[in-house]
Amino acid sequence: MHPHVLATALLVSGCAPEAALTLPMASAPASPGVLVVDFVDGTLLSDARSTTALDLAWVHPLAADESLALAAVPDLAAAAAALRTHPLVEVAEPVIPMEALGYPDDPMWKQQWNMRRVGVKAGWRAGGGTGVTVAVIDTGVSAVPDLDASNLLPGISVVPGQPSAEDGNGHGTHVAGTIAQATNNGLGVVGVAPGAALLPVKALTAEGSGQSPWIAAAIDEAADNGADIINLSLGGRYSAVIANAVKKAQDRGVLIIAAAGNTGREGVSYPAALPGVVGVSAVGPDDGLAHYSSWGDGVDIAAPGGDTRRQNGGILQDTIASDGHAFKAFQGTSMAAPHVAGAAAVLWRPAGGDIDAVLDSLLDGAEDLGASGLDPQYGHGRLSIPGSLRALGRRYNAALFGIGGLAALLLAGLGGGSGRGRRSWVMVITGAISAGGIFILPMLPVAPSWWTTLLSRPLLQWPASVLPDILAANPLTLSAFLPGILTFILGPTRTLGPVVAGICAGVGAHMLWAAGFGGLEVWPLEGWQGRAWLGVNGALTWLCAVATVGIARMRARQDAGA
Repeated sequence: MHPHVLATALLVSGCAPEAALTLPMASAPASPGVLVVDFVDGTLLSDARSTTALDLAWVHPLAADESLALAAVPDLAAAAAALRTHPLVEVAEPVIPMEALGYPDDPMWKQQWNMRRVGVKAGWRAGGGTGVTVAVIDTGVSAVPDLDASNLLPGISVVPGQPSAEDGNGHGTHVAGTIAQATNNGLGVVGVAPGAALLPVKALTAEGSGQSPWIAAAIDEAADNGADIINLSLGGRYSAVIANAVKKAQDRGVLIIAAAGNTGREGVSYPAALPGVVGVSAVGPDDGLAHYSSWGDGVDIAAPGGDTRRQNGGILQDTIASDGHAFKAFQGTSMAAPHVAGAAAVLWRPAGGDIDAVLDSLLDGAEDLGASGLDPQYGHGRLSIPGSLRALGRRYNAALFGIGGLAALLLAGLGGGSGRGRRSWVMVITGAISAGGIFILPMLPVAPSWWTTLLSRPLLQWPASVLPDILAANPLTLSAFLPGILTFILGPTRTLGPVVAGICAGVGAHMLWAAGFGGLEVWPLEGWQGRAWLGVNGALTWLCAVATVGIARMRARQDAGA
């Protein structure tokens, strides 16, 4: 027997072989290995050994009642064939290796240290940026096999004489891949926010160069075409025209993320250094500041930018090549910025599109590196998507969860009596989840799915998971209309009444909270009009909850009188 096979058998069985099975002549070359034999339940190990002349050991002490055993044999095929007719043997076959069918199934996932470092799986469980539009202002974006075509919006080019937004360089397509590469498709690599829609805006030539008016025009066009987030993996000196375009986009609720620069010294490039723009420095595989990364005032956060001097140290994505496409490893703060843009897309929907909540969660959830607190190399720290989701949960959804639960608890008290404890708890739990969602769900080790996305979000954010913004944020959706229907139809029922009351309490509390502190936008109402709408409808929804509890209390009195 081959020494390696013998060692394996000894490791499994814990004893040395004492006998060997008399095998028939095999026509194929012998293949030594470990055989698993499933005997008739209840077969004793001594009987199995004596009747097969094999040195058998139970797979595990717990498998003794099933009589499942292992044996090292010189010829797997011949031994299995000889045992097929054995009266005590149900099944005999070679040990077959198995592995976890992990998420994702992209074969190059193991080479993407950067994605594991920032914790992308938590972001996928939180929805993966579905329903969010990220503009990539760059050399253009081309469709490649590992970029879902359905996520790629019609492109725009502001480069004179180049009407197509196709990528002639590879830089823009690589950046786009980091943001939203197709994930769990059995091909290549993964992206941070695979559910996000990509809006390509070509503002750089095939040589990777551009001009300030092109960048400014690209920012304007991205905002005009519905971008929620803009990624700028480019930079240069200060430009007033770019600063003006950035300010106008920010005033329209667009979050702008930009690369800090690749000078390797102090001094952040523009537009990353502009007020309100999220400036991103780069770290390598060791979480140290990358040798090429610019740093200084204007760095808000760090993210993996890669180090191609190290084996498998670059940022790997699918991009264009002379013969079509190729998986290439790049380095630069250009590669770091899209990690943050993708993370912002992940946070966008759970934060209800509240740009301040997204930004605060990104920075508060970062893993502190370098000097304690804010520093010029890493800003608030290295991007951590799980940390940002926890920060968002603490800041927004956890607060709503508690407020919704307290609102429902108050309602339960209005119901009177302690004999309806179970119904009261149903009301409280439903109210809390309706207001804040199961906010810890994205942090749990469960595979992403449509139901984890929905359940982790407040009820008022569910429409945004499946509907366009214009429908999800319309006044009818964010009103007392649907809670009123539930109250009218299901509120009077004994079984569903507490659930309806809890939903109305939680949804009403969420609308009232948003009226005072923001977090929900009502289209087309802006400013005080939107908040007034939420306040009025929040109060009406609360009254629906009170009415449901009142009906239940009246019925209880009637039952007592009868």
